[in-house]
Amino acid sequence: MTTVAAVVVRWKGSDEVERCLRSLLSSEPTAPSEIVLVDAGSDDGGAQRLARTFPEVQVEALPENPGFAGAAKHGVSATTAENVFLLNPDTEMLGSAMAVLAAHLEDHPDLAGVVPLLENVDGSSQHRWQLKDLPTCRDLGLGRSGRPAFDRCPEQPTTVTQPAAAAWLIRRTVWDALGGLDQAFFPAWWEDVDLCARLHDRLKDPAFPWNEAWRVVPKARVRHIGGSSVGSLGNRAFLEAFYGNLLRFAERHYPQQAPTIRRRLRLALMVRAILKPQRFWDYRGVMKQLNLVLREAH
Repeated sequence: MTTVAAVVVRWKGSDEVERCLRSLLSSEPTAPSEIVLVDAGSDDGGAQRLARTFPEVQVEALPENPGFAGAAKHGVSATTAENVFLLNPDTEMLGSAMAVLAAHLEDHPDLAGVVPLLENVDGSSQHRWQLKDLPTCRDLGLGRSGRPAFDRCPEQPTTVTQPAAAAWLIRRTVWDALGGLDQAFFPAWWEDVDLCARLHDRLKDPAFPWNEAWRVVPKARVRHIGGSSVGSLGNRAFLEAFYGNLLRFAERHYPQQAPTIRRRLRLALMVRAILKPQRFWDYRGVMKQLNLVLREAH
């Protein structure tokens, strides 16, 4: 059986990370061979408290926040297992999800990675949010990260191009070949879309050792609360980070169409500001920030 290292990134937030760590430690039939919690410069005493509460977990307390991508790369570099399970702190392993994912990845050597099916607290599926196609130029102009890959919740293991990074089991060799997540997508959002796009492009190379990017394994379930980072960051800062990183993604993956995407995105944000008057000043601030990003890009 191949080994699995779990990496959890924490930035402030509440105590949901305790549920995540407990579920990893009690995973059936065996827990990950390594569990690393990276505290991304929270400076709230949480890292020290969690280190005392979970002596089995290797806690890496960073003095500053390098963003989700930077913290994830730090956590992966602190492990040695063959496969890396990247988890959000607001997730909770259910039953034998870890074993199911690890076994599926081992049985299918052409796969770069596998993901569980995320579900809400009430047991309903998050597949429309979690499992998407890569974004088109039209999607980016509308401010979307891609369209749902499935109308119905998958019942059998199925290929997916862009799963959310809330729960990824990825081969270390694939992670290393791609250079991991890109820290340019600071502080978070779109770094997972970017890696999925780069992985998709590499699959076209006959010399790339893997033939399939991701596969969702519905038998493996992980509960996902969601939104913890947004709550800690604030709505205005979240919008600036999300749409700013959307433009970074567009510049990288659609350089020729990027000017058109920028114009359409500004229009889309204007419409959002009008339709959501309670957030008008948030969107106005975002549009100002996007103008700064555009000037810096030229």
